[in-house]
Amino acid sequence: MFILKFLVLGAIIFGAIVFSLLPILSAYFFQPTLKDSIRFNVYFLPLSFIGNIVLSWGFIQGSRVFGNTVMLGGLQTGVYAVVVTLLSILFLQQKISVYSIIGLFLIAIGTILLNK
Repeated sequence: MFILKFLVLGAIIFGAIVFSLLPILSAYFFQPTLKDSIRFNVYFLPLSFIGNIVLSWGFIQGSRVFGNTVMLGGLQTGVYAVVVTLLSILFLQQKISVYSIIGLFLIAIGTILLNK
């Protein structure tokens, strides 16, 4: 049972990372045009498909194992927010505000509270 819990959490985290990569890759490599948007979606469809399958499996198994899908959703949201923030700083050279840092802490606290 411990291994299944570990796999479920890993699937949720992996899926969140995949889906947080997509907007950063889009903003970094493509222009905001309809043509580039179509190209991006065609190029990254396999990655999006794999991320969606892994995330779906994690939620399906997680609802059975943990019995708390809200906690899993909070975990996914928290991982997504942190990874998008870090990748935006690293690749898009964006500045992070104090409000963003406070928001990330609130997401982490909310995820912990959902688990209680």
